[in-house]
Amino acid sequence: MKYLPWFLFAISLIPAAARADISMPAIISDHAMLQADKPVAIWGWAEPGAKITVGFARQGAPTPESTFTATSNAAGKWTGLLPAMTAGTTGRLLITSDKDASRTIDDLVVGEVWLGGGQSNMLYDIAGTFGGDFTNPVEVAQITHNVGLAQQEAAAAPLPIRYFEVGWVGSQQPADDVDGRWVQADMKNVPTFSAVAWNFAIALQGRLHVPVGLIVSCVGGAHIEVWMPVETIRETPLGAVTLGRYDALLTTMLLKVKAQHEAEMKAWYAANPAARVPVTTMTSTFPLVSTEPFRSLPARLYNGMIHGLEPYTLRGILWFQADGDINTPGEYGDLFRALIRKWRADWNEPLPFYFVEMNNMDDKQTKPVEPNNLSLIREAQHVGLREPGVGMVAAIDVGTKNHHFPDKKPVGERLARLALGECYRQPVGEVNGPLYRGFTVEGSRVRLTFADADGLRVRGGGDLRGFAIRGQSGDWVWATGRIEGRDIIVWSDRVPAPAAVRYAWAFNPITSVENAAGLPLYPFRTDTESKE
Repeated sequence: MKYLPWFLFAISLIPAAARADISMPAIISDHAMLQADKPVAIWGWAEPGAKITVGFARQGAPTPESTFTATSNAAGKWTGLLPAMTAGTTGRLLITSDKDASRTIDDLVVGEVWLGGGQSNMLYDIAGTFGGDFTNPVEVAQITHNVGLAQQEAAAAPLPIRYFEVGWVGSQQPADDVDGRWVQADMKNVPTFSAVAWNFAIALQGRLHVPVGLIVSCVGGAHIEVWMPVETIRETPLGAVTLGRYDALLTTMLLKVKAQHEAEMKAWYAANPAARVPVTTMTSTFPLVSTEPFRSLPARLYNGMIHGLEPYTLRGILWFQADGDINTPGEYGDLFRALIRKWRADWNEPLPFYFVEMNNMDDKQTKPVEPNNLSLIREAQHVGLREPGVGMVAAIDVGTKNHHFPDKKPVGERLARLALGECYRQPVGEVNGPLYRGFTVEGSRVRLTFADADGLRVRGGGDLRGFAIRGQSGDWVWATGRIEGRDIIVWSDRVPAPAAVRYAWAFNPITSVENAAGLPLYPFRTDTESKE
């Protein structure tokens, strides 16, 4: 569900203290997946001062086997932890209050829960309805194949896969709840699931043989700064620049939006004279101008789509976002690192955080180096690797001209491989693609060194491609090269005194190198100057 009428969402956030019954967040509801092998956070709202008892009863058991008690605070909120449970456990929550209120949450499953965040390529569904190019027969064929395969996987899944998609809501203040509901994956609904998240879950379940829960909270085109509080942005080195840009935008936007909204509302009511309260759906013509422009401002999606999930117990986080910030690559690295730290602080643990380096897109590379901000964004993403427990996977070899490439299976599988190796300590072999580490000039040639470069090779055989070289001045030219063990040697007869090398430096670059695990070499440059 991508949209929720703003007034319905506002009603859902009326303080629970005003309600006599026990209220629960949307994420703790029927059909939910609870994280295995960790104490499970459970919270809700009731009358202030109410004593709440929460118990988990296994499937078929009349009484709970584990409980905790809590007292709701002055705002009506209560919280507590259930003891850790093993994967595959099923049951229900029994919640009672000494104020004669009760709730039951049914059909719960214990398994591995991952949160997927970001923008359109994480949101892109298996059916391609969000960003698929249906004018391209090749892409349509791929999407058709994707849907059929996912339906087969859903039908054959030996254990439950549960899915929760957070509705698109921007909020000026941190909201205590989100819009969404848990569903059990089946042949009918799986085409609407995030393709990256689904393929991650299938690969994870195939190895771990446990139920998997997916929470997806992402919005197409979103900037990274909308996914964290303003205070977090302000603390980054260029935070004042980031926030100042939006302050300038707001001064002109507010009056324009107000006038446009009033005009559209007047027209809407003129066309719908019998309507008392407008109801917005995805097909409605009711104007969203009153809320939509502000969804893209700093902190708005964090407030409306992340804060209300905290502190739901997770195993880890998946992230696919960056090209929304293509116009400000110099700010991205520090903001990304700040987001990782903030989310981990909110969940009060150093959750594994695995992200996707931005994919190739647009026209294929024709020049040795094509100056572009997307290459700078990819480079800035690597700043996130400075945080412990953060991992990256490549998508530089699976994209198409369409920004929303349809074949997300390699990306989901690479994320799962990374999680299996780094988080679950499974023997899956190499989990990282080759990553540039350094270079040495050896006469007229340059030796490049890499991490995670066992079995370095040219994919499909043939010559190295995608490398560019130049001297201290002059143009970039294509480089010739060869692989020597874990190193790559490059040169050009046109550059007798080389000073710098780049690889895959373009929107849609030529690539050729992978390691023994088939994971591609990440784009890089040896020069660090800002001039292209």
